[in-house]
Amino acid sequence: MHDDHQEMMDIVALSMPDAIWNFDDERIHAYLETLSHHASVHAVRYFNHEGELVEEIAKSGTALDPVTHSKPLVYQNSLVKQAVGRLELESTNAPLLAARYQGGAVLLAIALTIILSILLMLSWQLKRYVMNPLSKAVRRMRQLEGQHATFQRIPPVHSRFNMMEALRNNEERYQHFYRDTPALLLVIDDKGTVQDASEQMLEVTGWAREHLVGMPFDTLISSHNSKHIHRISTALKLGNACNDLVMAANGSQSRGTMMLLTDITELTRTQQRLLEHELIDPLTQLPNRLSLNQHVQQLIARDAVFGLLLVNIDRFHSINHHLGPIDGDLLLKEVGARLKECDPAWIGRTGGDEFVMTCDINDLRPLVHRIQIAFSHPLLKAGEPIHLSLSMAGLQAQADDESPSRLMRLLELTVVDIKHKGGNQYRTCVRDSTLEDGEPLFLKERMIREALTMGWFRLYLQPIFRAASADLEAPELLGAEALIRLEHPELGLVPPDEFIPAAEKTGQIVEIGNWILEEAAIILCEWRRLGIEERYLSVNASVIQFRDQGMLHQLESLLERYPIRPSQLVVEVTENLMLDSKDSLRYQLQAIRRLGVNLSLDDFGTGFSCLSYLHDLPFGILKVDRSFVINVETSRRDRELARVIVAMGQSLGMQVVVEGVEELGQAEIFQTMGVHAFQGFLFGRPMPQQAFETRFHAHADSRLSLLKPVRSAPGTGNDLD
Repeated sequence: MHDDHQEMMDIVALSMPDAIWNFDDERIHAYLETLSHHASVHAVRYFNHEGELVEEIAKSGTALDPVTHSKPLVYQNSLVKQAVGRLELESTNAPLLAARYQGGAVLLAIALTIILSILLMLSWQLKRYVMNPLSKAVRRMRQLEGQHATFQRIPPVHSRFNMMEALRNNEERYQHFYRDTPALLLVIDDKGTVQDASEQMLEVTGWAREHLVGMPFDTLISSHNSKHIHRISTALKLGNACNDLVMAANGSQSRGTMMLLTDITELTRTQQRLLEHELIDPLTQLPNRLSLNQHVQQLIARDAVFGLLLVNIDRFHSINHHLGPIDGDLLLKEVGARLKECDPAWIGRTGGDEFVMTCDINDLRPLVHRIQIAFSHPLLKAGEPIHLSLSMAGLQAQADDESPSRLMRLLELTVVDIKHKGGNQYRTCVRDSTLEDGEPLFLKERMIREALTMGWFRLYLQPIFRAASADLEAPELLGAEALIRLEHPELGLVPPDEFIPAAEKTGQIVEIGNWILEEAAIILCEWRRLGIEERYLSVNASVIQFRDQGMLHQLESLLERYPIRPSQLVVEVTENLMLDSKDSLRYQLQAIRRLGVNLSLDDFGTGFSCLSYLHDLPFGILKVDRSFVINVETSRRDRELARVIVAMGQSLGMQVVVEGVEELGQAEIFQTMGVHAFQGFLFGRPMPQQAFETRFHAHADSRLSLLKPVRSAPGTGNDLD
């Protein structure tokens, strides 16, 4: 128990310092409450770094045999290591003692139950085999000795005719009993010969009574069950039950027995239908993922060499959203039918828009070619032609492939990479390092999916301050940057660098980015309700979000659904975005600026730096990366580089924001350069939204001002706020 307590404290000590450092009292209380919920914990106490008791959660009464555990709380990151308090846990043995009492009571109850059962059984046997026979004997003796005792009258048989009639009536009752019963009934003598059968037995089996009567029972048993004949015959002679064959003796073992059988034909058919339903996809009537696993496992068990092909429809989510669920399902059915016409050896639908096929090892590429030809013609749905492009991954299964899941993981990782690079192509899986990298990617993909479903993501806000403030000890707040965090219920706070790269590889970054935009809009609406109309909020965007004009469409939808000022929202992109198609990018960025949303170029100088896109694209804000800030006080070269970057941004009419400021000297140097805003640990760390609102409440916002209007996009001819 004490080891468990120490382990719990070690786990809490990993996450609780972060909450203390960020003044998140709600999370601190939640950690303490979680520890106090354990039955063997009597009290939990949190002391600050000066040893003062900050919060205590204790249960009523006095702890039994208490033991106190203590754990220092230390906040640590790449720059800071600071003791922030101490955690103390007081245990109690009361639950263990109660469990022992409860266990003893259970054992006593079991013992009493056994004794009572034995007494009842002995009483019943004594009454049946001793008392009842004695009672009958006593009654007979009293009847013989009594003065007025008379024997019970037995109806006399006056003639042979009456006796034959009684026998005939008994025969009719007997025939009605076993011939007309709805059960499957056989009458068998002690030598195993069939004497008679019920009408239901004859109807179900199709046997004729004249052929059945006199036949040895063992000839009725199927040849593949011949090993059970001796066991059944022995049971017949003794009148015993034999496994699931229910047999009833007729009272005299020497005269044979009756066998009651059960017709399981309908049960077997039902089980077969259930099995087929379990293995068949109800929409396309193709085999499902479970059936695929069984099929591939059988091929592997036979040491077969075969080809495996995974087919995935590109942008199916958008197509399904456009068509609607009914026509979307019809489209999937037609895709399945068209793939089946391409003549694979086996085809199944493993879920969503994913189909898997097997084929001969030499037919893999010809099969891909047949599929490409088949889908060169559009599908007609909802009165319009639908052109589909497919991402396909194939592999040649080898003798040492140990499981279907390994093969499917290879295919799925390859398809994800194909889609990440635009889709609409076929690629053969590479086996060497893909699988080693795929397992952690798979686990992270599952964690991200669970986080989106279970609501584990949180937005932390890092404040941004005006650089021209007269007092850098208390600068004016301009806004904040929204930073995503993943609070896992078991792993605690997961850093973004552990799941953002995985999200970009798997395409889940689009869902994450949309969630961030929704949350940002909710925050801006709340600020507007509180009368804060000038504070802005910036969000980071991935390159993938700009594919197919996804970012533009999402922002248009956002501004339609939320009553926010567009100029309060800033979208930050990195220089890697410039590697995309310049014409389509220019159109999308200019359209976003026409919506009134501000654009910021993040991490400038660390990527694909080029003056041409700074001049051509409508960025109003330029953020200087922290790599140019770290040594600005000590390195003349870094200071001159920073000066050139700031001057370049200012000459293009852009507002320059310096991020990663951690020392007052750094802030003073950039202040002399005339930058617009500061962001960094010197002024404020990223903190939960509630902590941010507590620190920067509405009444302290009187001096805040928004970013000045940025210059218009080239060629638009108008300025946007």
